[in-house]
Amino acid sequence: MENSLYVALSQQMAVRRMLDVTANNVANMNTAAFRAERPVFDAFVEKAGKGQKVAFVIDRATYTDTRDGTVASTGNPLDVAVRGDAWLSVATPDGIRYTRDGRLNRDPDGRLVTLDGYPVLDEGGGEITLPEDVGAIAITADGAIRAPAVDSENGEVEELGRLGLARLPAAGDLERDGSGLVRYDGDPLPAEGATLIQGAVEGSNVQPITEMVRLVELTRAYGQANRMVESEHERQKTAISKLGGPAT
Repeated sequence: MENSLYVALSQQMAVRRMLDVTANNVANMNTAAFRAERPVFDAFVEKAGKGQKVAFVIDRATYTDTRDGTVASTGNPLDVAVRGDAWLSVATPDGIRYTRDGRLNRDPDGRLVTLDGYPVLDEGGGEITLPEDVGAIAITADGAIRAPAVDSENGEVEELGRLGLARLPAAGDLERDGSGLVRYDGDPLPAEGATLIQGAVEGSNVQPITEMVRLVELTRAYGQANRMVESEHERQKTAISKLGGPAT
């Protein structure tokens, strides 16, 4: 008797999880470098007697949509849009984190940092420092940061550092850590084939129309699942009431 209620509750919880993830995607459709998420479910099948089976849904995890977002020009020479399978490496109090949000600044100490003040790391895992009197900065497609040599009279250019781009092989192992950062406990690989666009930032890869339609559909599905649970609950209450009533 309880199987139908369990199935309805399982559906309700699954739809609620999809609703939460989709709502978060919609809320971040204008967030720089935000990558949409999708929930992952497993089916759990149980014998129900007389050769019948009942399927339940188990919330397993979420995975990150790794498609690139759109590119918007900013005109800021320190901004970079990451294209391809790569992440910028940054140092935080909790360890190395990764981001695709390329809105960068120079802090009072001359370090190249994110909007939240976390130092951006170079290929060797060190901080990148820009001289106070640095001239026009150029960031190449492969991450080299160049500027006119300070004391040069011949227009010589020097390399101030090289952005450390990392490829994180298993997207399912990424753990969001707030402010556009992700945590990755595996071993990052060289980001071969990835490029940077100077003076631009990557936008969200959320598809607004698709997500809004999905949100409406899931809202309806959640209402239907809720009504199913309530109906089954009332049916069981009625059955129990009849069983516990006076004999006739």
